Amino acid sequence: SSAMEKNLMSGHALLDRVSEIPTVSLSALLDPGSLEMDVDASSESSSSSTNLLYEAVASIRHACLTVGFFYIKDHGVSDAVMQNAFDAIKKFFAQPTEEKRRLDATQSPLYRGYNAIEDGKHNCKRTEGYRDAKESFVIGMTEQHGSSPMHGANQWPEENDELKSAIEPYFEAVRKSARAVARGLAMAIDLPENYFLERLREPVAQMVMLRYQALHEVATNSEDKWLGCGPHTDCGFLTLLAQDSQGLDVFTGGEWVCAPSKPGHLLVNLGDMAAYWSEKASVKLKSTLHRVTNGSHARHSLVVFMNPDFEASMDIPDEHAGDSVERKSSREYRSAGHYLLS
Repeated sequence: SSAMEKNLMSGHALLDRVSEIPTVSLSALLDPGSLEMDVDASSESSSSSTNLLYEAVASIRHACLTVGFFYIKDHGVSDAVMQNAFDAIKKFFAQPTEEKRRLDATQSPLYRGYNAIEDGKHNCKRTEGYRDAKESFVIGMTEQHGSSPMHGANQWPEENDELKSAIEPYFEAVRKSARAVARGLAMAIDLPENYFLERLREPVAQMVMLRYQALHEVATNSEDKWLGCGPHTDCGFLTLLAQDSQGLDVFTGGEWVCAPSKPGHLLVNLGDMAAYWSEKASVKLKSTLHRVTNGSHARHSLVVFMNPDFEASMDIPDEHAGDSVERKSSREYRSAGHYLLS
């Protein structure tokens, strides 16, 4: 409806409803032995660990059924690794455009590298009539043993490895966090604990580093409207975000709600693939609309898109499948890669 469209494209985000985006501790999920009873441990200790695990799983389930977003803490990414990544990407974006263009994404078969504001090729979905006031730098997974067309070489500055040495440890650490989330997500929708983990051995993962322009930088001589990033859902499986300032809004309960930066936390959301996959298990998880609005200062974010192995089957075991949920899509995909490329 036009009223809904107006609400989607305008409206101030509400700070007083931030509490609707819950926080989950990943400590129990990061420990692969947290479901195994240690014969040398006291029953009280084992019980406490199990309680923490199921508390995390219940929190993930509630968040994914209601908001589709949740913060994570105790995620295993050190403050130093995160700060190094932010420092390095801020330094990269602060360079002259011609310097950044040496790593232009058009030079990469996988479109990895630098995307200028003028290029506008940052999302898998575009919002008609809006242009994104941001620039980005993209890397992805390189080595794998299958036939994935979505793995390949990254572009890095040749003269020094400062950027690479700061970004790669962060990318690796967040992928570990994502696996812990995936473990909890499987348990949350009553799938075998390792269901997603077994499909994340050689993930189709990307890291997108972004600089959103400050309002005073945004071009005004265009018929297009400008937004940091227009309302959209992510097209993949899991997204894990670190941000240095406010600007991300989540559309929930018919209104925009702020999802501010929380020191030491990552923000997780489900993409369309996770929602599709969950429907096959008779659960309706949420892939939620979100946007970025430009503020008085530039905003930087580190975004990791975690997708399953290219050849991973999206079949659900018969004992966990069901048809009681109304499916948004009746289409079947032979693999996760088929889904991503469709």
